[in-house]
Amino acid sequence: MARNDLMTALLDTRRALEEQVTALGDRVEISRREITETVTSQVSELRADNRETRNRVNSASTSLSEINKSLPGLRQDVADLARVVYELRATVGDLFARLPESPSVVENPDREQPLPTEPPEPPEPVQPEQGRFADPRSPQEPDTAAPVDEDAETGSAAVSEPGRPGEGAEPESATAQRQAATEAAASAHPGTEGESAKDGLTAVQSRRADHDIVLRRAATVGTVHVVCHRDMWDFIQEHAADIPHFRAPATPSEEGHDRLRITLSGRSLIGVLIGMSNTRTKSAEYGKDDGTWALSGAVYERLAHDLTTTSRTGAEPLTVTFDDGINDVPDAQ
Repeated sequence: MARNDLMTALLDTRRALEEQVTALGDRVEISRREITETVTSQVSELRADNRETRNRVNSASTSLSEINKSLPGLRQDVADLARVVYELRATVGDLFARLPESPSVVENPDREQPLPTEPPEPPEPVQPEQGRFADPRSPQEPDTAAPVDEDAETGSAAVSEPGRPGEGAEPESATAQRQAATEAAASAHPGTEGESAKDGLTAVQSRRADHDIVLRRAATVGTVHVVCHRDMWDFIQEHAADIPHFRAPATPSEEGHDRLRITLSGRSLIGVLIGMSNTRTKSAEYGKDDGTWALSGAVYERLAHDLTTTSRTGAEPLTVTFDDGINDVPDAQ
């Protein structure tokens, strides 16, 4: 009897364990299905996001390729536009130069003025056969005739009446003051080099002819080394940056004592000369900006003077140095 009760208890325990194991297996199966569904859903979303990201990257790469292909054409269009604007500016300057001078102001407006029978013919500009660069300390002839002003960039000429400076030329009063100062300096230093303006040419015409010769000299130069203080180079870049022919050179090399060595091409040198000439002309009036006038004039005169030493068969590039100082004097024995 006791044995039968024990067997019955064991069978009940076994049955209960089997039920629990079955229930546990069902719960495990349900959990596995939920986890599988969740993982599958997340993987599908990640694949979709990856596909969308790849499509966006491909689209961006295609757009970038198209932009790279269109850049050369855009650069060419900008270069053509700059050339057209430059030519248009030269044409407009030439047209303004050919316009007749405006009538002078009538002192007495109540008095009737006779009508002109025919417009006066403008005087023909004198074309010098050969210019000469004049030393700034040499005397010049007084400017008594009508000066011919030639634009440094376009080459156009404009005739100005005496006492009325043309556009781009120095003011008459400033020109007279600077000329008087130059003559005084030349008389105080009788041993300096330089000649007066050629016969048949006024002082302004001679200066313009000299400017043309300096530009032609610079056009035939391959490279020029400029050695100067970094402040001087900043001044040159500031006033030559707007000239179309000027190209900013590579990083200057250090020469010591805050000096820099800059390598310029002949075309960039033309831009520097035009920029310095224009700056000197704009600041010619006394008291307006004497420092700018002195700096631009010194740069222009030094470059122009040293360009006369160039040679077609020269083996070494020209070096222009702005570093005037004192020489070591040996002790007297």
